[in-house]
Amino acid sequence: MDDFFFANRESMVRDLMDNHLHMGMSYGELTDLIGMPENYGNMKPGVVAYEIMVDYRWDIDSVERKTLVISLSKDSTVTGYKLEHWKH
Repeated sequence: MDDFFFANRESMVRDLMDNHLHMGMSYGELTDLIGMPENYGNMKPGVVAYEIMVDYRWDIDSVERKTLVISLSKDSTVTGYKLEHWKH
């Protein structure tokens, strides 16, 4: 069953990374492009995250997660990005 909130994110993230995100992009350009980040309490300073997919199965704890993680410099420009995939 597809989660309504994440139904299209997985299919769009590769195009986003290949064709739209780029080094040196400002934080304002980033948020204009994909919205405000969904940072979590465990994120390091200078890193923002966007949840792409989360699978809880039938439990309250997730068993799989994909997150787009973007690193920013001190002047808030993009210095790197990657798709992190965690599976229990």
